[in-house]
Amino acid sequence: MSPLLVVVLLFFSSSCSVSSHQYYVSDDCSSVTQSPCNPLSVYAGDMSQYNNTIFYFIGTSSISYYVVNMMFAENVTLYGLDQSPNINCKGVSKTSIFVFSSNDVTISNISFSDCSLEIHSSNNITISNSSFIRSESGSLQLQNAFDVNISSSVYNDYQIFIWYTPLLVCSDELPHYSLILTNVNLTQLPDAGKMQLVINHGNSYNVSIIFDHLHSAQWLTLELLESIFHFFITKSSFDSTDQNLGFWIKFGENSAPTKCSYPGITLAPNVVLIEESQLYNNWYGFQITTDKYLPGTMNYHIIIKSCLMYDNEAGLFIDATFLRFLQIDIIDTELIGNGGNKIMNSNAISFSNVTVASSTSTGLTLVRSLVTIKNNLIFKNNTGVVGGGLAINDSSRLILTSSANLEFIDNHASYKGGGIYVEESTSSDMKLMAPNIPLTLIHNTAGLVGGDMYGYHRSSGEKYQFNLTNPHISSTGNPMSMCSCDPHAISIAKSCSSYVSEQHIYPGQTLQYHVALFGYNYLRSLTPTDGTVQVYNDTNLINQTYIPNTCSLIEYIPKLTQSGYQSDLAIVIPSSLGNQIFPFFIVNECPIGFRLDKSQGSCICSQSVSRENVTCDINSLNITHNGLLWIGTYHMSTPFNANATNPNACIINEDCLLYCSPSPVTFKLNDTHTQCVDNRRQRMCGSCTEGYSLLMGSNKCGQCHINYMMIAWIALFAVMGVLLVVLLIALNLTVSVGTLNGLLFYANIVKLYEPVFSRKGALPVLSQVISWINLDFGFEICFYNGMDSYAKQWLQFAFPLYLWIIIIIIIQLCRRYGKISRLMGSHAVPVLSTLTFLSYTKLVRTIVIVLHKREVTLHCTNESVRSVSLWYQDPNVEYAKGKHAGLFGFALLVTVFFVIPYTLFLLLNRFLEKYLSNFKVFRKIWSHFKPIIDAYSGPMKDEYRFWPGLLLVARIPVLLTVTFLKNESRVLLLAAAAFILSLSFIFGGVYRKKLNNIIEFWFLLNLCIMASLSIAFTGDSKVLIWYNTCLSVFIFSFILIVVYHLYLQLSHMKCYDALIKKLFKKQDEDDEPLLDVTESVKTVDQQRQEIVPSSTDVRRCASRESVVDLY
Repeated sequence: MSPLLVVVLLFFSSSCSVSSHQYYVSDDCSSVTQSPCNPLSVYAGDMSQYNNTIFYFIGTSSISYYVVNMMFAENVTLYGLDQSPNINCKGVSKTSIFVFSSNDVTISNISFSDCSLEIHSSNNITISNSSFIRSESGSLQLQNAFDVNISSSVYNDYQIFIWYTPLLVCSDELPHYSLILTNVNLTQLPDAGKMQLVINHGNSYNVSIIFDHLHSAQWLTLELLESIFHFFITKSSFDSTDQNLGFWIKFGENSAPTKCSYPGITLAPNVVLIEESQLYNNWYGFQITTDKYLPGTMNYHIIIKSCLMYDNEAGLFIDATFLRFLQIDIIDTELIGNGGNKIMNSNAISFSNVTVASSTSTGLTLVRSLVTIKNNLIFKNNTGVVGGGLAINDSSRLILTSSANLEFIDNHASYKGGGIYVEESTSSDMKLMAPNIPLTLIHNTAGLVGGDMYGYHRSSGEKYQFNLTNPHISSTGNPMSMCSCDPHAISIAKSCSSYVSEQHIYPGQTLQYHVALFGYNYLRSLTPTDGTVQVYNDTNLINQTYIPNTCSLIEYIPKLTQSGYQSDLAIVIPSSLGNQIFPFFIVNECPIGFRLDKSQGSCICSQSVSRENVTCDINSLNITHNGLLWIGTYHMSTPFNANATNPNACIINEDCLLYCSPSPVTFKLNDTHTQCVDNRRQRMCGSCTEGYSLLMGSNKCGQCHINYMMIAWIALFAVMGVLLVVLLIALNLTVSVGTLNGLLFYANIVKLYEPVFSRKGALPVLSQVISWINLDFGFEICFYNGMDSYAKQWLQFAFPLYLWIIIIIIIQLCRRYGKISRLMGSHAVPVLSTLTFLSYTKLVRTIVIVLHKREVTLHCTNESVRSVSLWYQDPNVEYAKGKHAGLFGFALLVTVFFVIPYTLFLLLNRFLEKYLSNFKVFRKIWSHFKPIIDAYSGPMKDEYRFWPGLLLVARIPVLLTVTFLKNESRVLLLAAAAFILSLSFIFGGVYRKKLNNIIEFWFLLNLCIMASLSIAFTGDSKVLIWYNTCLSVFIFSFILIVVYHLYLQLSHMKCYDALIKKLFKKQDEDDEPLLDVTESVKTVDQQRQEIVPSSTDVRRCASRESVVDLY
């Protein structure tokens, strides 16, 4: 009978006796035409007096401070009469409508808002065409409500609880009750709406539950506690909007079971049938669990038929750990797009016509389960890690009946077993109950091994075999065989051998063995596979290594406390102990640079090598440090192997600032060149690499591409020397003018500090000008093939001496030939003085390099420690011995016979002339050197004639500082430059001409600025900017001085005077001349010379006599 017909009949019967059996209910009865009409509160107190009554609800009825009690009521109907009757319980946190021990209660066509309904111990309950909407609170609770029919209703976020508990008294016959939900929609808001059905009545009665066309967006739980029931779900859907459980069947134990008996009645298994239903978008689509061991007094049969489970995180999840009497049949069902499906601890489950597709975490996983395949089981497009389509784990077994058919198509496992994975280690298996059961494996893949199948092979002991529809499959299994192999071989199988060659190691080194593993494929042939191997020393497990399906490396570092003995190992496969490899190894003494540390059982850095930021790797024999350090053996000429143990070896471990890499380096003691830069090698990076030569213009090593270039370079140097002399004579660029002292001091200091100011150096043009002023070549050239530091220092002495020879020859020619003397004028001696002045810093620097000694400590392996003296510039050369002895002696001669006398000569010339001129012998000697003294001190005021000597002496501490104290040299340079600048200020200018004082002040100030910037800015990018800027200012100043000298020379030429007269003649031809033209073009110097003759004027008047007297 349809619900609508029931309502019509009820309405017709009520209209016959309105006065006694029908009432109207509304909060606003004034708008209701029917009578009697009252608010619900009028009837709510005790509705048992209203038996056989219909309550018509019109409009809104609010329940706030009272409860609608319907106790012991009979045939009571709550019916909504108009379009939107509503019972509003908002704000009420307790039960709003309470029905107890009542019969024939009907609720129809009413909307409930936030109402809580409780129906206890009542029969024939009908709820139809109603809606239950929850915004704050609200629930529907049915406890022992029998023969309940809920239809065409909506429960929005309602919590529905249905309990069945035992009756107080057993009946003579088994009672049967029902619960029917038809066209019910359970919707859910983000709150915790759910439906819970608890069947806990034991055997006191039987409940038949039917869910037909139920749509549940809530968490639906069926809790079964050893009771008699039948549960049928058909054409329903379960989806959880908040990714919760879809349908959860939870088995539990009845703590107080009833003991009713029904003679002559045999109880059939309790059945749960889910048919033509869908479970989707849930965390678990369908779940079965239990948490207690059940005694098995009840049998359960769960059937899932013609269902679709899709897009769940876990589509099917069954854990039947304690369910011994549970049978599960899954028939004509599809599991599509789920995260995975898992069956655990089940011994009675069957599949028939089931498709598992597009799963993302293995199509179906069996764990300790027994599963029977009665018909088709198809896996398509599933993915997983171990097992893409099907994974049979933990002693599970798949039983295939005679009608079974397995298909695996396009499945993938990222590790192994793309189609099927069978865990052999736990005796998991597939059992065939008939011959030639079809097995289809097509396009299945795996990341490592077993594209189609892993862990299952055809056994000769098996009675039946599969019928492979595709005979070309990729399969393998657990490792059963192992061999030593060659990692470079094309075929692993062909390179296999049971023999392993002995290995010689040092304590701490890694033992390395290459092995390959093989397992049985489906046809029981050995194919490469993966697995774990264990390494034993006697009976002790010392290593465990995973081996992929290739020839792979096993590494083990034994902890050894002694050397010089032999030991053996055993490499085994845990799953196949009968297949083993027995390698052995010999322990050698630690090599050079290492020592045995018994606490670590390994060779570590020896005491001769060990220091801060130095590490030693015994496996690679590599030594690593942070740079600017050199570690190696003293005797580099004798080659040796890095793994040699030489008791006579001596090791050097010293700081290396010149030619060693500033970056971290890794090297071996027999190959130390990686510590060097600029193509250097040998002891402390002192020599060039073989095939390279030391370059002129830098300390780098380069290749000489033309063997006869030395002749060309000698010719070029010769011409350049002559050109330099000619340039100095032509422009009178000499110290006698007074413009060069500050310039030369600046250029000398900057050249000395070039590696301190900027490691990258200046721009090429700027650097070359500075080098030329310092009599260096200025750019890198290979002078001849094989040139070393020894030869280069001789060449550093040679060029200044060559310049002196040129000017001395010119002076001698002036003595003999009058024309040459008239041509040279008074410039010969000033030029000689200038070249000597230019050469001074270069010679002193070369002498310091030649005399620079380095004491090196040798740590020998026989525990002796001694020191040796090496030449700092090339530590491959012993100091003052061998070929260095001649260079050493020559440097001393130059120091004694030139540097010291020349320095004292310039610094103390005024004292010598004043106090030693009374001696006749000294007066005669002094007359020869008087022109040279005048060349240096002529521009000076008489009381400051020592100034050139002071500038000369100031170069020596600066040179020594930058050579021996690089870290403090910037501050000391600033102090020296500031001191000289301060003296110049205190003296009020040491030059006769104000212009010379300004020039020297400018260069000293620029030097102070450069020293300050070098202290303030040390970043490479900033250093490059300020360094090149300062040099650019210097070069510009140098050019101005050259232009000034050119002007001075031109102003003394007759042609220049004639040109001036010609230019002024036209201007003055109409005017009376006020001044003589020749007088108008006199320079400032000429005018001052008329007043105060300088020493240069004296030389100009008697230049020839000075040259003759000097020689």
